[in-house]
Parts: sequence; C-alpha cells; structure tokens
Amino acid sequence: MRTSSDNQGAYRIGAVARLTGISPDTLRIWERRYDIVEPQRTPKGGRLYSQQDVTRLTMIKTLVDQGYAISTVANLPSDELNRRLNSAQPANLPPVGSGNHEVCVIGQAISVRACNTEGMPEGLELAGTYTDLDAFLEDETTCDTLIIELPFLDRQIARDLNSAELRKRAHRIMVIYAFSPSNIVSQLQRYGLHTLRAPVALEHIWQQCLINQTKTVDWQPPPWNPRVASNDPIPPRRFTRDQLVFLSDVTTSLECECPHHMAAVIEQLSAFEDYSARCEITTKEDAALHGYLHQMTARARWLMEVALEKLAEVENINVADIDPERATRN
Repeated sequence: MRTSSDNQGAYRIGAVARLTGISPDTLRIWERRYDIVEPQRTPKGGRLYSQQDVTRLTMIKTLVDQGYAISTVANLPSDELNRRLNSAQPANLPPVGSGNHEVCVIGQAISVRACNTEGMPEGLELAGTYTDLDAFLEDETTCDTLIIELPFLDRQIARDLNSAELRKRAHRIMVIYAFSPSNIVSQLQRYGLHTLRAPVALEHIWQQCLINQTKTVDWQPPPWNPRVASNDPIPPRRFTRDQLVFLSDVTTSLECECPHHMAAVIEQLSAFEDYSARCEITTKEDAALHGYLHQMTARARWLMEVALEKLAEVENINVADIDPERATRN
C-alpha cells in the first residue's frame, strides 16, 4: 500500500517478513527492544516499511544468521553493516565462466539476500551484485539475466531500463517492483523485459531465471530453395483499402498515432506484395526469389493486420461497419 508520494515503496509487515525472513513477532520485538527501524503507520495503526527499512532489516538478519548477536548490530549505521557483510567473500559467488547461466542482481536488499542465500540452483551462478544501476554500468560484467529490484516504476525509469547499454550487457532483464502504474508495467513488457511484483521469494526468482534459460524462440523464416518457387499459401488480406484509410485517420483514446502508422505500414507492405507478385521473371531463380519475397512480405503484412485488429478491438472500433464512402471522403 502506498499512502503518499513521499512514502513510495511502503510494505506491510507480512510482506517484509517474506522479503527478509524475519517473522512478524520477531520484527515487533526487535523494534520494541532496539528501535531497529521506525516504520510509518497507517491511519489504523498498521506498520508501513520503506525500501530502506527492508534493506536495513535484510542486512541485519543476514549478520544475525552469520553469528552476530542482535544487540551488537541492531543500531549500527548502514555503512558499518555493509562493511561487515562485505568483509568476507560470499560462499555462493563462484568464478565466472563455468558455463552456467550467469545472473547479476541490482538493488540493496536483493543483493544482500542473493549473496547470503544457501546457494544457487544447479545451472545458475551469481556473476555480480550491485547496489544500484550506476554501479552495474560502471562495471564491465555481462550476464545472461540481469535482475533489477526497484521500489517503484515511472516513465523515466522505464526509459532507463530500455537503454541500449543495458541491452548490450544482459541477454534478459527481469524487473522486480513494489508499485507501478499498470501502463508502465505494460510498457516494460513491450520492451521485452520480464516483470515481477514484490514481494518475491528468491526461490521464485531463480526459478524464473531457469525458465528463461530454457525458453527459446524460433525467429527463423522458412528455408528458401533458389531453384524452386514456393507454392505455400499466401495469408489473405484482413482489411480493405477503405478500412485502412479510415483507420489511419481515426482518433483513439490511447492518444497516439499508432493506427495511422500501422495502416501506412500495411499499405506499403501490400504494395510491395503486389509488386513482387507481378515483377518480371526470366529464369527459375528469379521465380524462386520473387516468390520468396512475395511470401515473406505477405506474412509480414498479415502479422501487422492482426496487430491492427487487436488495437481496433481494444478501442471498440467495428471495422466491418466502416462505410467505404465515408472512408473515401475522410
């Protein structure tokens, strides 16, 4: 629950328990005895913890698990907690390059959790942990999956996460967030990023890495035989020219020009599809090449038409009822 713009990333006590491994009862005792954190309160008195609280509690819980008495670490500043945590190399950080699926994590709390977990599942290895995105970009590490934990998402963060530099450094990017408008999450997914809503157990995160590791997409077009013209069927056209003219001018609630641009792309593909079908052919090789171009262009046109149909469906535009005369006039 987020109560105000000043309290972005606020977690209830149950979520904090799942993220940190500290039971709610223990957390209340530590707060009462040691003032370990000072959570905000809802109007009804419920505790609300910030991302900074979660990070601090995660570090303290890790040190306690390593043998420190809670009384000796409860009131240490964050710098000292970090120093103690970093004094020894994490046991589950093996030399990179073993052939496993390499994972990097960004975020204070998840970095502490990842470095101090019992171990990575077979097939995964932790290639690096970073407190923030700048620290990762300053390094030269590359990885198969980059996991980024953020308290909230907005448009600027979405643009940063879609940067070319990040794409070069990681094959896949997984974003864990606490709060975000649904359209920002959809935007990240359109960019090809995988999103998870916090709180998320480490076991589930590693499972997603393994799933992504084995998931493959075949983007290869059908083989082309330069000596044989293909006789595969051509996808039928889903829009008339009048319908495309209408859709190119329609105003949508999305406040964008996607219908206009998509209709223009479809018209261009349709024009080249017709051209490739009628292009002069003198040899069998010409026939095979132009048949292939015709088939690939028709498939591209058909995919764009399916996407435009979906947009029309979302916008409640009944394309079948478009008046050809009205479309021509517009």
